[in-house]
Amino acid sequence: MEDSSNVTGDRAYFAQRAAEELDLALSAKDHDAAEAHRRLQRVYTERASIGGRITEVPEEVG
Repeated sequence: MEDSSNVTGDRAYFAQRAAEELDLALSAKDHDAAEAHRRLQRVYTERASIGGRITEVPEEVG
């Protein structure tokens, strides 16, 4: 079962990273770097909306 406080923490983490990437995109001098930061910002925003960082991959048996 997933701990709801962990999900909230994950969402906060991803929201913070999205904000950081947006700042980097706005301050980037290079067009390609700015575009890369915008892509990362969108990914982090999406992850913030759903939460849940993958911390480990379960071992598949069988």
